[in-house]
Amino acid sequence: MSFGKRFITIVMSVLFAAVAIAMPVIAQEDNGGGSGLSISPTRSEFNIAPGTSQKLEITIRNVTSGSILAQPFVNDFEADNITGGPKLYQNPDKRNAATITKFLAGSLGEVLLKPGERKDLSYDLIVPEGAAPGAYYGAMTFKATPADGAAPQPGEVGLTANVSSLVLIEVPGDITEKVAVTSVKAYQTTKDGDKTSSMFSTAPDKIGITVKNLGNSFAKPFGTVTMNNMFGKQVLSYELNNLQPRGNILPNSSRVFTDNIKGISMPGRYNITANVSHGRGGEIIVAKASFWYLPAWFIAVLAAIVLAVAAVAWWLFKRNSSKSKKA
Repeated sequence: MSFGKRFITIVMSVLFAAVAIAMPVIAQEDNGGGSGLSISPTRSEFNIAPGTSQKLEITIRNVTSGSILAQPFVNDFEADNITGGPKLYQNPDKRNAATITKFLAGSLGEVLLKPGERKDLSYDLIVPEGAAPGAYYGAMTFKATPADGAAPQPGEVGLTANVSSLVLIEVPGDITEKVAVTSVKAYQTTKDGDKTSSMFSTAPDKIGITVKNLGNSFAKPFGTVTMNNMFGKQVLSYELNNLQPRGNILPNSSRVFTDNIKGISMPGRYNITANVSHGRGGEIIVAKASFWYLPAWFIAVLAAIVLAVAAVAWWLFKRNSSKSKKA
């Protein structure tokens, strides 16, 4: 057998072996055993005055091929102080002072869902008279387990899924609205994560504005971020927290609003200015930062120019010294 035919035979054998190995895996995945849920909405916001109530509407759906029991409970959380995302408490019985459990009326019963079935659920949120004004929050979480409680069969995937919908409640009254911009930074994306500095050899591609909520309710900062080069020309402008709905900051926590940027091409010093407002927009906080963009080629050219100037200066010095000796 020639080398070419032998090579083709080896390749075909490897392909057939790969397909044979993959077939059981595909069959196992198609089995669809286990349990899981989808939920909507993922966030609900309310403004509930003391002595009144509103409805929390949540839709859950069984996305598996078996019947499941969805067991609801409230999971309290805190902010991660970076993305603004919630850090759910590992212990579901742990509570914070701003928990929504005090406003949930009645008991939370299990929900039976057949394969593919969806159900619309409604819960009463009642804020009693005398409730302290400010922010209250929690995650309405549903734990999915097989309805029959049976263990997964060989070849099935055993899954216990938790899905959550964030619930944010503001009780109006003596609300303190106050934020502080604690940092303005440029970042460069690397394989090891985002790096910040006052000097970059590669153009930064992100700006991060850190805002801290010093009030007693949710803060939704907004404003304009601009960047000028060393000649005062504006090379970038964008709206901060330009989302619908706007991103929240929990009381006594911080959030970094990070946006991708472009427009940095020329070497030099760049100045970032953030004009941040919140609430009804009466107060504007101005925060500034700067950085240098000095690419490797620019440093090399600059070094060559410096060396050339030094060489010319040395030559002129030697020449003048020689003339002085002759004189």
